[in-house]
Amino acid sequence: MASGLKYADDYLIGGPARARVTPNFLLTEYARADGTVRVHRELLAAVQRVRDELGTGVSIAGVAPRGGLGAGIEGRFVWLKAADPVALADAAHRVARDGWLARVEPRGDLIYAEMHDPSKLPALAAERALDLAIAVTAAFETRGDPYLQVTGNFDGAGLSFGPLQVNLGTGTLQALFRRFAARDEAALRACFGALWDEWQRMLRLPSRAAQVRWADALSRGPRKAGFDPAWTQALQAVGRQPVFRAEWLRYAYDTYGRKLVVALAWLKGVRPIPIRNFRCLAALFDLCVQQGSLDKAHAAIRRRIERENPQDEFALTRIAVEERGRTANAQWRADCISRRLCILEREPVRVIESGQSAQRDNPQLHLLRNAPVHQMERWLA
Repeated sequence: MASGLKYADDYLIGGPARARVTPNFLLTEYARADGTVRVHRELLAAVQRVRDELGTGVSIAGVAPRGGLGAGIEGRFVWLKAADPVALADAAHRVARDGWLARVEPRGDLIYAEMHDPSKLPALAAERALDLAIAVTAAFETRGDPYLQVTGNFDGAGLSFGPLQVNLGTGTLQALFRRFAARDEAALRACFGALWDEWQRMLRLPSRAAQVRWADALSRGPRKAGFDPAWTQALQAVGRQPVFRAEWLRYAYDTYGRKLVVALAWLKGVRPIPIRNFRCLAALFDLCVQQGSLDKAHAAIRRRIERENPQDEFALTRIAVEERGRTANAQWRADCISRRLCILEREPVRVIESGQSAQRDNPQLHLLRNAPVHQMERWLA
């Protein structure tokens, strides 16, 4: 999302005309006849979801009421157009069933799309919320199809792979591939082809350090961010398999989702403010993926809660992510905090910490609905 966008009460009201408000749409596309803009950010997100669902171009055909539709709800509806109106309507109805839209009405070759009352956004199902949180975190780590991302030893982790960049250095890549093998070893072997035996030898090396050295020798480029093409092709073949994509999500639920539950339980014990909003949960999930837990910051979080007396879940979450970020290595502290605040605020936030400056952005910020998560106790059910 481009910087310079201006919001008021969650309505986009201005910014550079060519600024990208979501991955496939510019601010100018939402302008009214007089050039002004007023569109709720949840509607911007819903339109992007329709475009993603359709998989091809969608045009904004208007933001003014017509035919009795849209009167009195300025900024909460839009008219859409695509080459195939039937396919567009089907895509919009699927997005509506997922809770992003309240109403979808075909009118000739146009589709009328209306969002829910912003004060009454429907709750997200727990499993769906975790899917979206994974997509947001993956967008910090990768570009393009996150399941096809292969990264070399630029950071000392050896080999990193996939949406959450599991890696040899932490042992997470080894754990994931054990799950893949248990799910369908024949399919996994087919992805590697002639490299299978060497892959197995690498996994049997006596230490993670030895495995990282193996990956370092295959890393490419001036910073070693790339990886040997033959191995990259094999790993990407794994990432294309639906059976392994499904297992990846289950791994994320089992590994990082459980860490999130632990973090939520600890925060509740310190300050019993329910954390239900998806933005707060997504920020804490991102923390669990990148930093593991709140453990190293328990004392600092307690002190700050006592000092500041937070009254809502956003203030409590902000304390947690900022204090845990400050326990990271000095060079990464600003980056850690900026990532989490970017999620909480749904826009880039510049952070200066320990002499370092960071302002992280994320192309999937539109996924961060300002809605509660339903049945949080079933987040990992």
